[in-house]
Amino acid sequence: MKKETGTRLQVTGYRLQTNRSSLFPPTLGLARSLSTGNAAAGNQRGVALLAVLWLAVALSFMGMATAHLVRTEVVALGNQIDWQRSYYLARGGIEAAVYSIVRSAVVQPAAPGVPIQPSAFLPGKRWLQFEFPGGSCTVEVVPENAKLNINQTPPEQLAALFVSLGLPTDESFQLAAAIAEWRSPRTSDVGSVLDALYAGLPQPYLARHAPLKQLEELLPVMGMSRSLFFGRMERSRQGRWQKWPSLENLLTTQDTAVSVNPNYAPFEVLRVLPGWNDAMAAAVIAARSAAPFRSLDDLQAAVPQISAVAGLAPLTLVQGPVYTLTATGFLPGSGVRRSVRAQVLVGLGLPLYHRVLGWWDDWPGQAVSSEAPRAEGSVY
Repeated sequence: MKKETGTRLQVTGYRLQTNRSSLFPPTLGLARSLSTGNAAAGNQRGVALLAVLWLAVALSFMGMATAHLVRTEVVALGNQIDWQRSYYLARGGIEAAVYSIVRSAVVQPAAPGVPIQPSAFLPGKRWLQFEFPGGSCTVEVVPENAKLNINQTPPEQLAALFVSLGLPTDESFQLAAAIAEWRSPRTSDVGSVLDALYAGLPQPYLARHAPLKQLEELLPVMGMSRSLFFGRMERSRQGRWQKWPSLENLLTTQDTAVSVNPNYAPFEVLRVLPGWNDAMAAAVIAARSAAPFRSLDDLQAAVPQISAVAGLAPLTLVQGPVYTLTATGFLPGSGVRRSVRAQVLVGLGLPLYHRVLGWWDDWPGQAVSSEAPRAEGSVY
């Protein structure tokens, strides 16, 4: 066999042996290994870049969510502060209204032609406006003799009132009869049909059979609904919304005899007075919106039809002494409103000239200084 050592080629038998280093130079192998390493490093850098980008996006979303949460909390805190400020403005309005009512009883009225301050109370005036350093307050003043006395009003008149509030006629008379029995003392030891119904309820209770001290005592009466008691909004056949007032704006438990003050009585009360109708009630509200009645002669001059029924429906222009005051606080630059209502007995002989008989925080109705011919039963 042939053997050459110079060229490092060895042939032994049928075997060909070569030296690999002679076929592949060292530089070529190094380049190949370097290119493979560079590709792997490039792939790792690409993955790291994508991870950084995704992390940046995630952090951006987290930052935006945190900023939105902080902004929401700041707005909520601001609303809460405004909520409390408007509440104390409303409370201040109640106190200022009491002082204004008391002051009107001891201070001579202004001479004719002298401007009346918005905060000054006069008999027949319904709205008072007070300006405070932190905001303003509007107070609605309604004496209790502008409402029907729930303990003295005849059942027929109560039924007419319920009919005017949208209750069917038969249900109105049944409810009026149930109220008449609820407020009347027992006449015998034998219970009535309604007594048996109250006793047979899943949660039975006894009828009051005594004059009401609080208007909320009407809620357990058979036939009384919460929507009728608290008022409601209904869509009319024409597609417009109609607001029905609550019974708290129409009835009272205060001893007001049987006379009604036409300067303050709502439309629903005026129209159910004996001998009255819708046209007369609307005419009275329209006339008093221009100027309060100073005497019953002014009332009859503005609405001549009243002269024919003056003996059927006793009227009075005497104020108080019990008033329902509804105050709403307003903050400049804020849409937050808060209303409170108080029932107040006003008198010069009382400590601080008044005594609070009832107080309602967060009253749902807002005192709005406007009155249309049919204010309480207006259609929107």
